[in-house]
Amino acid sequence: MSKPRAALYLRQSTFREESISLELQETACRTYAEQQGYEVVAMEADPGISGRKWANRPGVQKVMDMLESKDADVIVLWKWSRLSRSRLDWAVAADKVETLGGRIESATEPVDVSTSTGRLARGMLTEFAAFESERIGDSWKETHARRVRNGLPHTGTPRFGYTYTRNDGYQPDPATGPLLRRLYLDYLAGIGFMKLSQATRAHGGPIEAASVKRMMDSGFGAGYIIHRGELIQGAHEAVISEAEWKAYKVARKERADRPRAESAGHTYSGLVRCECGALMTGNAYTARSGERKSKYNCTAFRSQGGHTNAIVTDSLDRAVLEFLGEVAHVVNPKAAARKATAKPLGRIDARPQINADLSKNAARIDALTMKYLDGDVTKEVHDRMMAKLTEEKQELQDRLDALEVKLQAPPPTALATDLVAHWDQMPAELRRSILGDLVARIEVSLEGGGRWNPKEIRVIPLWEV
Repeated sequence: MSKPRAALYLRQSTFREESISLELQETACRTYAEQQGYEVVAMEADPGISGRKWANRPGVQKVMDMLESKDADVIVLWKWSRLSRSRLDWAVAADKVETLGGRIESATEPVDVSTSTGRLARGMLTEFAAFESERIGDSWKETHARRVRNGLPHTGTPRFGYTYTRNDGYQPDPATGPLLRRLYLDYLAGIGFMKLSQATRAHGGPIEAASVKRMMDSGFGAGYIIHRGELIQGAHEAVISEAEWKAYKVARKERADRPRAESAGHTYSGLVRCECGALMTGNAYTARSGERKSKYNCTAFRSQGGHTNAIVTDSLDRAVLEFLGEVAHVVNPKAAARKATAKPLGRIDARPQINADLSKNAARIDALTMKYLDGDVTKEVHDRMMAKLTEEKQELQDRLDALEVKLQAPPPTALATDLVAHWDQMPAELRRSILGDLVARIEVSLEGGGRWNPKEIRVIPLWEV
């Protein structure tokens, strides 16, 4: 008669006090199998996975499949809690195993489940495992809530730009703290995340552009922590000011709306438009002099035709510098007047209206909450309306931040003068960033002009749109 075939299942808990090494569990299970006369045919493990997660554990799925396919007769666990800490999952698993004619046994908590007393004992052990899981969960929730109340993130994991000790918490790191601040300022100067990530690699920071983006978007460097998807004030010192953080958020949104400008290193990326209405994209080329320059091609030329696929380069510089010279001399009185009346670029100051809309939004949220608590609206209606109001609140706050950032920006005359004075020394990203505060678009008429000199270039300032 052949020996019963045993599949060992091991799981290492995510909770430190319950985390027993897989090696210890395997030794105990193999010893038990030998004592019972079982032949061990497989060993599966789910290291560092919560016992409350059933579907996301490949190891437990494999041993259950082995019973179903008749490749094993018994599953051996170190403790009953290793299989699951969920009452429902345990009940479903036990029923399935018994229906298949298999068995589940514990190496350290032997119970004869063929008797009613044994099944009661197993039920008590699994119930205790579920209780422990809930107790651990409550403990973690309280710990997280206490950390949030104290302005601390959920864990003390390393944060780029900061050092951490249990006594002092997070403090700006003398070496990488200034670099973290520099990342924000460079982004505001027009540098993209790809280049920013290169600056962090040599200092042990994120090496991927996406990781740098997540790090900066988290707001930790601005003194915030994230709780339930929202930014709240942290207890640590910020490395950038609140004004710089708002400017960063505004720049992120604006550049996200024009991804070509975000990723390209060309001065006029996202600004130049062909007379047909299509965007003209920048590309690098080598001039006869050997110098690397930028050229711009109409993106709709191949699909629409009807006009020359002209390339513009130095002619754009001439037109833009002429425009900047006019702004520096002609707009100066108007810019000073705008600054005095606190109206951005000559537009009506919308801040009072936005603040009024924010107050209405807050009142609606309060009213909806009271109706839900009084039972006047269902949870489904409450959740749907709350999501809508929260989205509206964020949109209003983003508009308010954008206006405040624009109000704090230098007047057009100062920006234009600075650009003209330092044009040749500025990198393309910085030129593009400053032009974005002055220029709405650059329109190029191609027909009738030469390959390098289009017929007409019109620079449309922001205050005329």
